[in-house]
Amino acid sequence: MDYTYTQAPIYEGRNSKDQQLSFNVQVPLEKVLPNSWVRYNLNTSKKGNTTQDVSLSGTALADNNLNYNVQQGYANQGIGTSGSASANYRGTYGEARAGYNYDKNSQQVNYGFQGGIVAHPYGVTFSQEQGETIALVRAPGAADAKVQNNTGVRTDWRGYAVVPYVSTYRKNRVALDSETLADDVDIDTNTQTVIPTSGAVVLANFKTRVGSRVLMTLTHQGKPVPFGATAALLQEDGAMDNSSIVGTDGQVYLSGVPEKGQLQVKWGDAANQQCQVDFTLPKVDPPSSVATPDFVCRLSDN
Repeated sequence: MDYTYTQAPIYEGRNSKDQQLSFNVQVPLEKVLPNSWVRYNLNTSKKGNTTQDVSLSGTALADNNLNYNVQQGYANQGIGTSGSASANYRGTYGEARAGYNYDKNSQQVNYGFQGGIVAHPYGVTFSQEQGETIALVRAPGAADAKVQNNTGVRTDWRGYAVVPYVSTYRKNRVALDSETLADDVDIDTNTQTVIPTSGAVVLANFKTRVGSRVLMTLTHQGKPVPFGATAALLQEDGAMDNSSIVGTDGQVYLSGVPEKGQLQVKWGDAANQQCQVDFTLPKVDPPSSVATPDFVCRLSDN
């Protein structure tokens, strides 16, 4: 609450003295409407001028990427009522704004959309408004994964996103929220560090695995595969990727496993210390569950 008394030299016989009283209060609505608050303002003077308004504003959605404000006001002395409403949404593909305001003499509607497009060796990615220096997130297959500390920034349907306004010549931490990854997506690490130069588009490359989560039990010649053996998925080009260590009783856990494939198991350099599994995963219900199949590991052809 504020009280103001003003006095100025008399001009053409007009009264130059005035007293003004202003009152404002803000009330959070956390228990009723999270991340929102109500404001009330009142201004009145001894000359009879009075204005007052009440507004509701806040943020919504899981990432607080929707901002809104609704305001209604009234003033005497023939001014009458006025009001406004506005909303601003920041999403994966850009930022949308819309608003409406009115008084006794006019009405106005405004809206707009802004964003950016980045062409890169892996295709084209739409984004929010970009700064001079940006980071390109590459996480193939990880659709709709949230980029931490960036409101509304998520990977698109292919697993790409643009992080705007990164700092130049400094370490920038780019991280994916692992809780927003789909059940069939896994990544080696959810954090990358990039140091861009001015005006650069720097790549934050995440190694993703898309497939099932499996706890296999492997046997070889009637016995569990030795403890400490290495099990790795064979790719179509013969390369070995997505490896893990065999635990007790021949059990090995792997994520990002395709429905069909081959597994190379090795616990020594000799031919009889290597074997191979040709597998077809069983269906699990629900799909997010961990499959627990048993497979026989046979002598490798190599």
